[in-house]
Amino acid sequence: MKSVALIFVPVATIAAVAAILPFTVHAARPDFDTVVTAVEQRYGAHAQKIPLMGLVSFCARVATGDGVKGLKIAEFDHLPAAPDTAELNRLVSDSLGSVWQPFVVDRSSSGDLSVIYVQPDGQAMRMMIADYDHGELDLVRIEVNGERLARWMHDPGGNARHHNYASDGSGTPD
Repeated sequence: MKSVALIFVPVATIAAVAAILPFTVHAARPDFDTVVTAVEQRYGAHAQKIPLMGLVSFCARVATGDGVKGLKIAEFDHLPAAPDTAELNRLVSDSLGSVWQPFVVDRSSSGDLSVIYVQPDGQAMRMMIADYDHGELDLVRIEVNGERLARWMHDPGGNARHHNYASDGSGTPD
């Protein structure tokens, strides 16, 4: 009976590790929740998450034909300590990790800060946006179709604002 118990313990341990490992690897991937938690801990504030954000994200995905997906938003109203813009930028950067690259950093003389970090993800571009304005911080994570983003960057006022234009660049609907 003792030998059965000795065999069961290693098998149970291996099964437990195998069951937990995918969640540990996924949880270790820096992303939106990591940034939100870092801001909460550093500034002692609690994020207000937008109700029904999953539904909003789903609707955006359907309405744009998979052009936009993975939308998450967290708002911090009236941060108790006004962050230094350089410190806030470092906090977001450190929370995201090295796979995310700074895309836009805009600091105003009044202490406002807008930063956008990007991470290519196959055919998509993942974006993390942090916008600090007079004591309020908005964090947004979104994934956009890379091809549509490139077109919009080349022609922000033109055909790119329509989500169903031709992939050949002619500007006519598919």
